[in-house]
Amino acid sequence: MVESDALIGKVIVGRYRIDSLRSDSSAAVKVYVADDLRHNKKVSVRLMTTRSLIDLDAGLIDESSALAAYKELMQQLFAMNHPTLVCIDDWGDTVIDGVRHAFNVTEFHGQGTLREFLDRGRRLSPSQALVVGIDVCRALHHAHQNGFTHGDVRPANLIFGDDARVRLTGLGTKRSANAEQMSLEQAKFAAPEIGLGAAPNEQTDIYSLAITLLESITGDVPFVGESVAITLANRVDKLLPVTADMGPIAAPIERAGRPMPDERGTALELGQALAQIADKMPRPLPIDTVVPKKFEDVITRPHPIITASEAVAVQVVEQSEIAEPALPVVVESPRTTRRLKRLFALAAVGVVGIVGVVGFQALTKKSFMVPDLSGVAEAEARNSIATNEWEIIIRAERTNDVEFGFVIRTEPGVGESLKQGDTLVMYVSEGAPLGVLIDVVGESREVAFKKLTERGLSVSATEEASDSVPIGNVISWTVAKQPSLVAGDQVLQGTEVNIVVSSGPSLRTVPLIVGLKLDEASAIIAELGLVLGSSDDSYSSDVAVGLIGAQSPPPGQLVPKDSTIVYSISLGPDLIVLPNIIGINFVEAEKRLLEAGFVVGEVSGRKSYRMKSASVKGVAVKNGDMVARGSAIDMVFP
Repeated sequence: MVESDALIGKVIVGRYRIDSLRSDSSAAVKVYVADDLRHNKKVSVRLMTTRSLIDLDAGLIDESSALAAYKELMQQLFAMNHPTLVCIDDWGDTVIDGVRHAFNVTEFHGQGTLREFLDRGRRLSPSQALVVGIDVCRALHHAHQNGFTHGDVRPANLIFGDDARVRLTGLGTKRSANAEQMSLEQAKFAAPEIGLGAAPNEQTDIYSLAITLLESITGDVPFVGESVAITLANRVDKLLPVTADMGPIAAPIERAGRPMPDERGTALELGQALAQIADKMPRPLPIDTVVPKKFEDVITRPHPIITASEAVAVQVVEQSEIAEPALPVVVESPRTTRRLKRLFALAAVGVVGIVGVVGFQALTKKSFMVPDLSGVAEAEARNSIATNEWEIIIRAERTNDVEFGFVIRTEPGVGESLKQGDTLVMYVSEGAPLGVLIDVVGESREVAFKKLTERGLSVSATEEASDSVPIGNVISWTVAKQPSLVAGDQVLQGTEVNIVVSSGPSLRTVPLIVGLKLDEASAIIAELGLVLGSSDDSYSSDVAVGLIGAQSPPPGQLVPKDSTIVYSISLGPDLIVLPNIIGINFVEAEKRLLEAGFVVGEVSGRKSYRMKSASVKGVAVKNGDMVARGSAIDMVFP
């Protein structure tokens, strides 16, 4: 799962319900997984404010022109269709929370990006990188032929389909040529001329692909500095650090990553170069994407060695062009294999003489005992048996008992005898076993803990008020340091999952509404999620007629959501006649005031004399005046 986002749960244009924020989102372009309510399927939705469209294209001066240009671009992209491109299915604009957004919708591929793959510590073998390179070249060639430059080729924009083949995404997202507006992650894969003010073009796309392929094999991105400017400056006049141990793929990558743009070639030329070396490289195995269960037997190390007995006929796209709808790597079907076996049988007579030679060579091969390599680092194990001239196959296996990257066991086992050229299989630890993430939203705290711990996961909990989730139930959950993971993904056992548990409805502080107009009070109460309820109108000596004169509960009290705040409208003061008190003694005056509904205020002078004058809050009153009920009558005696 990803961190909370304000748009999650909202429905765009009445059709696309936002489900989660993708990890490849940026500040300018948010990428979401959404549900297409019309067709009942998952889709990817890219959202950007119309303001950000201006920022990404210096030629646009206002949001209206930016939106018009964006829609024109989407119309052009909609006409493009290629199996290695993530194509546009829908686009438009919408207002969300008062802000206008442009959006486009593409097909959803749920196997994650190459960036996520590499961030999990995985690497591609040179053969696997070749397949990825050919697929991306096909996509770029198609885009370039149609007048489009991608401008941001990098692992985050290469997404795996269910077939573990990559598609190029992000085409049509305008990007500024200004290096100052580029993120460091983008700069890691940008051509050196971008730092000199050059605009993205076909040659910059090729350079970015070269860096991408290099990182996918080695795990390193060369020339990266502390800033965008330093990173781009480091690449000026520098060749990519490709090495011979990468095999035949090193040469095409080196050419594609040359500092001079005119030396890199085109996407078609790079694709052809990769296709031409395919028969010189081991058979590419299926790429273990972010859902490892897709493959039962995965060799994950970068340099698998395939013996002749294991070799399967492989066909790569024709060298003259990059095949357009066919996939570049096709493993022969069982029917084809049977056909080949019949051909081999027919040729058996012709190889009888060769068998004798081979048999003699086999007799002269040296034999070696398989040493105990368990608990030894893979590289050290390889080096220790290098002189034996065995063919080595590395198979990944998960275990709690052996550290990641160290040998678990071998086949044949310790003490067995192998001749030169024989195959030794080393099982190398991939770390702890995987646990499957499950959705525990809505479950009770206790049930969530039980379900997650049963899968070997560590659980921590925090509390958060919720008006919709019952107290004690799970509101949301995330995987620590891996917020992009969702239910169904696999993680190492022991991985921490944080659940957020409802502490019940959040409490509201009752506001002061006495003295306000009714519509003003209604707006305040509604915003707090409270309810306004009326009672009979009442007199008030302090609040003008027509305003709210009284409330219950009083201001400052904490109440749950949907609590009712009772109010009454002021009728003004309750006026009654002041009795005859002036001119009589204190005892009689006090009696008359209390009977009439007044109270005695301050008294000055001698009470035994007749009252000289009376006042209310400093205002003089006389016998027979209309005075607010309950007023304090101040009396003055001689």
